[in-house]
Amino acid sequence: MPELAEVEVARTRVESWWSGRAATELRVHDAEVITRKDELDVRELFTSTVGGVRRRGKYLIIDFERGHAVFHFRMTGKITLSEVPARRFTRLSWLVEEAGWLVFDDARRLGEVVVMSDDPLTHHAPLLEMGPEPHALSSGEQLKERLGGTRRKLKDALLDQGVVAGVGNIAISELFWRAQLAPTLRADEATLEQLDALVAQMPLYFDWLVQDQMADEIIYLSEGKARNPFSMYAREGEACPRCQAAIERATFGGRSTYFCPVCQAK
Repeated sequence: MPELAEVEVARTRVESWWSGRAATELRVHDAEVITRKDELDVRELFTSTVGGVRRRGKYLIIDFERGHAVFHFRMTGKITLSEVPARRFTRLSWLVEEAGWLVFDDARRLGEVVVMSDDPLTHHAPLLEMGPEPHALSSGEQLKERLGGTRRKLKDALLDQGVVAGVGNIAISELFWRAQLAPTLRADEATLEQLDALVAQMPLYFDWLVQDQMADEIIYLSEGKARNPFSMYAREGEACPRCQAAIERATFGGRSTYFCPVCQAK
């Protein structure tokens, strides 16, 4: 599933292909992927010049001359270059002559493209409700305030995009291992020292992953052709890189968490 880092990689690549340019053709292969917030003409919008490409949390924002498109990739969505306008899971495709066909593929058909006239950062509800970006957190005290005294597991609280934007399930396994936090730690029981460690690791982790994953296409582990860059995630039974204990997997709220029983003991 794309999290902050994967969407930032997509932002960088889409910006290089499309910013300052206009598509000459749009093909809608699956009309249900598009949600219109007003009466914008989608074809006219996509064939106007792109002024910029932004990211907020797990959302990608395309700023056109007279409107915006907000991509939410959800589990399997991605934008990449293609030699052809339609592939097996293509929902939208548009031709940028200097780059080629840009295609929005989504195997599970859960992604969405919202088109709107107003700036999404101030008019799109999911973005309005988001917490700060990980790089904007300055201290464990600030994170504690964001958590608001909840008694939920810290992991579950951090998956709430209203607490911190862009953090997902994979990041939780990696960040908790880096900060040596138990996966069962409750948010209201976390010490300031533990929260400081977590806040310090967030920008380091996401910066590393963006650099590691920079490519023309997001390749998901579920596709079976991607190398696993993570220290914990999907490595059950392998040796912990820090202490060599066998990595374990537990399920909380229907999501898998990978952890070291020694490094991350309570």
